[in-house]
Amino acid sequence: MRVTKLICSYLKQYQRERADLNQKLRFTVVLIGLGLLISVPSMAQTLSPGLKPDFQRVRSLQQQTRSGKSRANGYRSAAVNRANAIRYSSGVRATTSSSVAVARPFNLLKDGLTANATATTPIVPGTPLFQLLHTSQISLVSAAGTNEQYVDRSGDLVADERTTFDSTGGSFDIAVGRSGARYEVYSATLNSQLVGVIVVALDTNGDYQSDSASTFNLRTDFGLRSAAAVVTGTSKAGREFVIVSSSGYYNESDPNDPNNEPSPGVVLLVRDNAGGFDSALSRELISVGDNRLYNANALALLPHNDLLIADFHSNELRIVRDTNADGMPDTLSAIPYYIYQFSNDEPLDIAVNARGVVFSHSVGNDTVLLAIYDDNSDGEANRDEVCVEGLSIDDNLFLHGLTVDSGGNVYVIEDASGLDDGSGGNGGTPRVDAFSDPRLDGFLEDGLIFARADDANTQGLTGLGFAVLTANPIDDAQFFVRQQYLDFLNREPDASGLAFWTNQITSCGSNQQCIESRRINVSAAFFVSIEFQETGYLVYRMYKSAYSNIAGTPVPVRLSEFLPDTQQIGQNLIVGSPNWQQTLENNKVAFAQAFVARTRFTTAFPTTMSPSQFVDALFANAGVTPSAAERSSIISEFGSATTTTDAAARARALRRVAENAALAQQELNRAFVLMQYFGYLRRNPNDAPEPGLNFDGYNFWLNKLNQFNGDYIAAEMVKAFITAAEYRGRFGL
Repeated sequence: MRVTKLICSYLKQYQRERADLNQKLRFTVVLIGLGLLISVPSMAQTLSPGLKPDFQRVRSLQQQTRSGKSRANGYRSAAVNRANAIRYSSGVRATTSSSVAVARPFNLLKDGLTANATATTPIVPGTPLFQLLHTSQISLVSAAGTNEQYVDRSGDLVADERTTFDSTGGSFDIAVGRSGARYEVYSATLNSQLVGVIVVALDTNGDYQSDSASTFNLRTDFGLRSAAAVVTGTSKAGREFVIVSSSGYYNESDPNDPNNEPSPGVVLLVRDNAGGFDSALSRELISVGDNRLYNANALALLPHNDLLIADFHSNELRIVRDTNADGMPDTLSAIPYYIYQFSNDEPLDIAVNARGVVFSHSVGNDTVLLAIYDDNSDGEANRDEVCVEGLSIDDNLFLHGLTVDSGGNVYVIEDASGLDDGSGGNGGTPRVDAFSDPRLDGFLEDGLIFARADDANTQGLTGLGFAVLTANPIDDAQFFVRQQYLDFLNREPDASGLAFWTNQITSCGSNQQCIESRRINVSAAFFVSIEFQETGYLVYRMYKSAYSNIAGTPVPVRLSEFLPDTQQIGQNLIVGSPNWQQTLENNKVAFAQAFVARTRFTTAFPTTMSPSQFVDALFANAGVTPSAAERSSIISEFGSATTTTDAAARARALRRVAENAALAQQELNRAFVLMQYFGYLRRNPNDAPEPGLNFDGYNFWLNKLNQFNGDYIAAEMVKAFITAAEYRGRFGL
């Protein structure tokens, strides 16, 4: 839309309250550091340096219980008449073949853990911005506020270093662009009018402190009466853009509440080279007052830069799609990305990880964090799962925070406004909790307190954001090695192992040919390691022995089956640690017994089968002919029984077939190729984005590996996967 058309539209819509707009059609921007003055049209360019966050206003703006008096002509969800059922967490989450405990925040974990002290060490110079968690610490008793930055130097999900970015009043939400600019948004009051504000703050000397800032009035330019959320991204043309939304707050109990807003607006601002925004490209995505949304209290970008909007009142996630493939969202879809199933799911905040898993939470002193999935890759989510329970989230459209870092860790603010949450509020200490998601699949681990407000009685926290990556962390040797532990051994690295394998790469210095070769060999070493061969590869062979290949495919197991089973059989195992052999043996026994007790197995192998029938069927599925002595020995696990009702004997027999040396050799290359997909790409070989959604890629690499007699270096297989855009895209660029 042209700038002149937008201005005319605003003049008509807000003529009475902005009679002076014609005097603001041009403005002066001081080019910081250059001393130049230029004149450009007023579109996302109205500077108002005196605007400060109005926390006193928003602290009391709780979403009211629905009274049926919603905004006149307001947006109504297509599912508005859904059942008013309440969600309750079961404490467990089912997978294809097992169940896992739902993660818990620190305050609900077992006794004996100690909360972290406030980080006081300044951030080490040279730390990349994608490692800095930004949040705002606000005063609950004055107009003071700061924007803070934290770094977890030790990798334990507890902040170790901290530097204050600015002390100009804080913000409601914050995003950090690839350029390093910080985009701070908040609501202000100017001449008794509600105003949405965005601040572009710059750190020009790399000391993690603001050197200059430009404050833009978004009510003058776009009609935004608040600024509740902000995200930033980069277009395919390399242009950095920022998206800001107003909240659309509306007090259903009082239609005359002076804090009420029209339906929310969402604006896209494209950076220019002069410290501001490009008037020709900046535009409305959703106009204030057009009633296409009810709220827009949180924003998140999907991996391909489609925009998700949390609409609290409507209990939906809406999506603005990039329909012209320029890398910037442009068109609001009439079909929600996701409609929540329970009345207490209303999305207060949202975040998205590198694999497109969406996280959201609502409000309450015992609410849950959901992981939301688009299982069929059709651009619309179709299910959610509880991934954290027991969160304490204040009921406020402005004061909250949820984000994901480049490694997949999830961060959420609990009790954002602390004791200021009203008589019926949660009243806890404002803090940031961190939850590890090592496989980026939404199966989170128990949380830790990452950071807390300095004063639980007088301060709060709001807004969370990490920088957009300017370099891919997978290129870092230690990060790369840690990821091999997570992807192949399903555990965090032990200190000695991490140091050893990292040194294998860093000892190359700057020799790129050496680094490339070592990265390949280090990664492949995890597949051939004792720990993987005796856990993940054994799981593969147990599926092969039990069920042969999946019908119509060349593989015996799916990723959704393989991952939880591998985690189970490798529980608490670190090869080389004291008594590791006994731990492994105990795990194998327990896993085999659980495996044969599953309905799928008992259906395929009824207990009425004779021992010889049972063993012969296992070897037939495995595709291996045993020696007479081995066959007889395995059958003898059942003693003199004529049936196979002995569950322990069934487990021992299955395990012995799976551990057959001929089977291990026969399946080695096939499993090696499959693990390229499971480990590096975290998907099945025929899952999207595989061309044709078939096994052509898998078969190509298997044929090539066979051609070179299993030599993965000559076949260039590992190299291809660890340098593939799909693999690197898991972690950033």
